[in-house]
Amino acid sequence: MGSKKWVRKLLLATMAMAMIIPMLAACTKTDEVKPGQERVLRIGVLYGGNDDTYFRSQYTDVYEFSKQGAVRIEIVPAVDQSDRWGSNGEYKQPDYVEALKKIMTGANPVDVVVVDASQYLQLARDGLLKQLDPLIQQDKIDTNEFVPTVIDGLKAMGDNNLYGLAPTFSSQALFYNRTLFNEAGVEPPTDNMTWDQVFDKAKLVSKGEGKDRVYGFSFNHYFGSDPFWDMVNTYVDPLNLRLIDDKADNMTVNSPKWENVWTTISKLVAEKTIPGPNAEMPETPDGQFNPFQYDSFLSGRVAMVLGDYSFINSDLSDAMKNADKIKGFTKFDWDVVTLPSHAEAPGVSGLVSLNNIFSINQKAPNPEDAWDFVKFVSSEEWAKLRSRSSYELVARQKYIQPKDGIDFNISAFYTVKPILPSTHDEDELFGKYSLYELYEIGRNLFQEVMDNKKGVSEALKEWETKGNQVLKKKQANPVYSK
Repeated sequence: MGSKKWVRKLLLATMAMAMIIPMLAACTKTDEVKPGQERVLRIGVLYGGNDDTYFRSQYTDVYEFSKQGAVRIEIVPAVDQSDRWGSNGEYKQPDYVEALKKIMTGANPVDVVVVDASQYLQLARDGLLKQLDPLIQQDKIDTNEFVPTVIDGLKAMGDNNLYGLAPTFSSQALFYNRTLFNEAGVEPPTDNMTWDQVFDKAKLVSKGEGKDRVYGFSFNHYFGSDPFWDMVNTYVDPLNLRLIDDKADNMTVNSPKWENVWTTISKLVAEKTIPGPNAEMPETPDGQFNPFQYDSFLSGRVAMVLGDYSFINSDLSDAMKNADKIKGFTKFDWDVVTLPSHAEAPGVSGLVSLNNIFSINQKAPNPEDAWDFVKFVSSEEWAKLRSRSSYELVARQKYIQPKDGIDFNISAFYTVKPILPSTHDEDELFGKYSLYELYEIGRNLFQEVMDNKKGVSEALKEWETKGNQVLKKKQANPVYSK
């Protein structure tokens, strides 16, 4: 946490020094603006109520200061985090979309809303967001300068129209150990592979036993990962396979598609192509501390792994730079390719996130300043400064560059397509009825499959039966609150 706070402070300081001076020079003097006479720009955010310092430091402080008093920004949370407990002490799961609609259509509507992909989709379809295409054309903004992951994703959610812009996004790629592939005489992975192709390569490079076992693939780079969780939250996402129906009346897991998923992943664990919960941990050589010992990829125990962009700028970069100083660590050659996808959904990944989409309220009282602000956070100048972040990628392709001269296939992070969110949000249903025990039931049954105590078909039928019993109980006592 400390490192993240340091990065944030550094980013703010950098923005202040590099942006304020040229912006002030470009702005019209507004010394005559008196307090109370400035234009007010109201920005709606998903939740808040305690401290909006971080959001302001990231997005609004420099913009507001550059206007020299002409614009005052108010941050309006849709959900007050300080009021999230019911009268009986139970947690109230808010309906975020409904909460956003209230601050967008009430007596004093906000001008701008900052939303994630699922809320963006619903608000756009409900006609609450202003279409930005005419404004983009009017100001001659070239959307080709934005990465396909962002622009194509936003357009797909808006029926080929833009109702918002996302200045940043987060993404993963498939990291691979080229050294292990060379030693095995196997061609390394390439962009645009299917999951089946990746698993086939993983089988070819897997070798050894016990603590010396090298696995071909892992969904993450930590030992002790949970194959069930990786399966239901990563592997199946692009397939739009759901656990429950739209009303949370019934489980939907007893199906041929779910059976195929369980069979595929459990077989990979059984064959030791991917590490299971019983994978043996590496031993520390000669009692020497190795900070990367329990990272399955950096320890050389996994040939391919899914990883965030931030992994490059933190552990991976540190390990390679200091390889000669770390006892027990062996430097290796690596690169990345695009995330694998299913043949039914080519090029689509659930590991791409558009979490900060800036949109203009259709009923914005101050639409001119709203567009000026959205344009500002999507500008080339803002992207240039924000590109120094090690945790997120900026939407403008020109400023996505490898740091410290590292040479790798960075385009792998921005050419895949995000999943289009469903208008029936399963996460919302899970929160509404507190259905998280359904995961635990499934996890236990999947473990029995991996232990050869149950067949896949039998386990899925039992998951459906037990899950339906949970659904009946929970529907009588929802914790949802608008």
